[in-house]
Amino acid sequence: MKRRAFTILELLTVVGVIVTLVGILVVGISAASRSAQAANTRNLMSSVSRALVQFKGDVGYFPPALGLGPTGPQDTGYMRDLVRPVVAPAGLNPQQITTLQTYYSLTTPVEYLIGPGGRDEDGYGGVGTSPTGLGAKEMPSVGIRSPLRDGVWGALASPRQSTPGNGAYNSRNLPRGALEANTSTDPNVQGRSLGPYLELKDGSAIGTVAGFDQNGMVVVARPGDNHFNPNGPKVLLDYYGQPIRYYRKGYSSDDPRRTAGKSSGSGGSSGIGWDLSDIFVLRPQRFTPGSELVGVVDANNDGATSRQLQTADFALFSSGPDQRVNNFVRADAELFNEDNIVEVGN
Repeated sequence: MKRRAFTILELLTVVGVIVTLVGILVVGISAASRSAQAANTRNLMSSVSRALVQFKGDVGYFPPALGLGPTGPQDTGYMRDLVRPVVAPAGLNPQQITTLQTYYSLTTPVEYLIGPGGRDEDGYGGVGTSPTGLGAKEMPSVGIRSPLRDGVWGALASPRQSTPGNGAYNSRNLPRGALEANTSTDPNVQGRSLGPYLELKDGSAIGTVAGFDQNGMVVVARPGDNHFNPNGPKVLLDYYGQPIRYYRKGYSSDDPRRTAGKSSGSGGSSGIGWDLSDIFVLRPQRFTPGSELVGVVDANNDGATSRQLQTADFALFSSGPDQRVNNFVRADAELFNEDNIVEVGN
């Protein structure tokens, strides 16, 4: 009997089928991976949202926004100074609208919800270690001490006279108990321990800020990386490895409990002149019927925004799979904002 071998055409057909199946499999796995990353990021942001509500239940306000920080990681105030909200009771002018787009924090969620270290992390204790007693060493090692009525551990209520700049990291004054009259930090602070409010199953969800790249984007390091700085400010990472942004409704009179939205008056301190619906990257790409409002216009002269953002007290933001964002428009031509993930809370 003659043996019949594959012809070249048959062999090429089989190879083509195998390549096609492998391609479909790779695309399917990639799509499943992207879906899992998005779902995990949304779940993480939902957990943070619940933790923020629990924090407010304990202290009476949502955490303030801590700064982006233009200085280097060696400086104590790096990304830990307070960012004061824009206050415009009669409405926003164009410059204030532009400034408002960067009114968010990357470090607030870790400092206020987890508190894994000393004063540089959570407003309690000192920096470094102490050979005897509590000293600069925090006990317990996680959680925070109440940040007091000003939201920044007395930096606004009774700032240290030796350090200029209310709301600055170096102005943090940690009083004994509920008092706010001390003029220096007490290393053995007494008072109620709060939190941690957020428990992470994956330790890789926390990164350390190592600096900024040439485009002004934050460079994040994890334990084991060459540029990892254990004393640097900590950020919460989404499942794409990027820091999650925390946006907060503004407040007046340096009191985070006194929140307000747009004011219809021409002056006074009853309103702050804006709400989260005025922040462009938080705005939806698509609107359900009855949810769309018209707000301040972005760089594309687009004022479309949502009722949900108008009433929100805070929002969490991930730049999504492409890890890119355009802060100054809602919908951009490059589709940078198309895959943004936003969690809104009240």
